[in-house]
Amino acid sequence: MGSPCTGRVQPLLGALLGSVLAGLLPCSGRASDAAERPRAPQAPVQYFQSDPLACQPDAIRAAYKAHLQPFADQSPAVLAKLRRVQDDMTLASLKRCVQKGLLTRPQASVLFRELGLTLPGTVIPVTSAPAPGAAQPASAPATAP
Repeated sequence: MGSPCTGRVQPLLGALLGSVLAGLLPCSGRASDAAERPRAPQAPVQYFQSDPLACQPDAIRAAYKAHLQPFADQSPAVLAKLRRVQDDMTLASLKRCVQKGLLTRPQASVLFRELGLTLPGTVIPVTSAPAPGAAQPASAPATAP
């Protein structure tokens, strides 16, 4: 048989364990702590303010070709997603440059075609081709735009 002390401790331990578990488990009558916390404020959207230097066709070409180079070692699927983001950002930049009068519509159209941009929402196919602007193998002839 157990000692008289054990008989008194077990109900206390049971009550203590019950109160600890009740505090840890959410119950139907009480909102969880996560629901009581206020939501984090959304980060403000910041747009790049185009300027005359950034709207130069040569600057846009160079930036477009250079932006995916750091990711050349990624899988074709990742590169396709990054290319979609890059195309969207470049199109937005072209639009802002035209709206501000820093680039003409014909210049923007030429850049759109030269860079091979796609319209927003267009799915860019996954290919094993290198990223735009990535170094081509020495055996491949360079082509002029």
